[in-house]
Amino acid sequence: MFSIGVGSGLIVLYNYLESPHLISREQAFEYALKYGGFNKTQFVNETVDMKLLQAKTNGMALILDDKTLKNEMNAVQQPDYSTVGEYVWQILLIKKSDEYHSHEWRYFIDASNGTLIYSGNNGIEYARSLNHTYP
Repeated sequence: MFSIGVGSGLIVLYNYLESPHLISREQAFEYALKYGGFNKTQFVNETVDMKLLQAKTNGMALILDDKTLKNEMNAVQQPDYSTVGEYVWQILLIKKSDEYHSHEWRYFIDASNGTLIYSGNNGIEYARSLNHTYP
């Protein structure tokens, strides 16, 4: 009986240590709002598109299910400034200004720690490899 408990504990520990520890969808959204200087109420009825990506060697990134980390069998171009194997939240915030116009903000956030990898909005780009500090 004791050996079964120890064996089960070791399996749970192994799975915990082997799986990546990533920030949640909600945390990634909060980071994007912080980096953009926004609050949640500004995007209540707006479009927020979020994807969890894993960068691969061929210039592509797999789109993953953020609950299971399983490949959704879709791929996109690897985000600029990401590294192979890295998990990245891709976040697109779209705010309509009128019937025909909208404004977009793009954020790529390191899913392991919430660091801003890249953002592009208002014609200004930020990339972590440029060694800029960001609030």
